[in-house]
Amino acid sequence: MGTIFVAYGGDGRESVLEFAAERARETGEELYVYHLRELVGESIDVRAEVETVLDEVAPGVAVEVAVETAEDDEAGPSTKARLAEVAAEPERDWTYVVMGDVEYGAVERFVLPSMTEAVLETRAVPVLLVPV
Repeated sequence: MGTIFVAYGGDGRESVLEFAAERARETGEELYVYHLRELVGESIDVRAEVETVLDEVAPGVAVEVAVETAEDDEAGPSTKARLAEVAAEPERDWTYVVMGDVEYGAVERFVLPSMTEAVLETRAVPVLLVPV
């Protein structure tokens, strides 16, 4: 069995995790939940959130949770590059990446870095987008 990479963060993150957990439960795959804290002071307890969702949706699914913190000088475009690097790591054999597909307006699309686009551009692994 393989491992499903879950890009965990932003709006709708719990919906994305629920979707991935349901797939993992059905296929017997494991989950690798990756969260990149964009703000050094971010206070969400990612591991607790992940455990809560899995207990409700897919108890017993094997999961590894990785949390990295971006430095102040890494905020913005470099955070999307870091996510793309992790998703494309050659020593990991992801079945696919699950990410949220957030709809932004024209101005937001221009100003905000797109994590989804960064991962798609790697062409290293299939990406499954979950509407959030």
